[in-house]
Amino acid sequence: GKQLLEYEFNRAIVKKIMESLEAKGVKYHNLVPEENVGNILKKRVARANALNAKSELPTVYISIHSNAGPEDQPGNWSSAEGIETWYFRTSLNGRKIAKIFQKHLIHNTNWVNRNARTGMAFYVLKYTSMPAILTENGFFNNKKEGRKLLEEETRQLIADAHVNAIMEIEKYGFKGFQG
Repeated sequence: GKQLLEYEFNRAIVKKIMESLEAKGVKYHNLVPEENVGNILKKRVARANALNAKSELPTVYISIHSNAGPEDQPGNWSSAEGIETWYFRTSLNGRKIAKIFQKHLIHNTNWVNRNARTGMAFYVLKYTSMPAILTENGFFNNKKEGRKLLEEETRQLIADAHVNAIMEIEKYGFKGFQG
């Protein structure tokens, strides 16, 4: 009797992350402050690149999502499960950052580790002028994970994992990460 809307999930996680970062005094920008938006990838990337061009601080682009797998079980469910973090294939720093996020996401959720990955040319990863990652936080069309993604506790664990990764990068940087 519940329905997960990915955009609502994404924004709920981002809101929790922003609240935590604000409390910690970490600077950030929300590139999608609009509530009801369509596919505005070019606008998001343009916003990120403009901010990066005038920033005196190192920047990282983080795109937050939940995943969907092929429907291979009765009732239109997928058996695909777990968390993966994507980076653009030529970005060494993106790879390092993706591994930091993946480590924290798996630690917090204890879900299947689908690893830091490359190979998909996601627009937001390919065209940003800074290292960029895209987290896929569970499969909303996997019956077990989809139900968990609706829970406030699970959403908080996912948000906390993102914040923990950001704080690790804030403290140690990512250039020297040996993951």
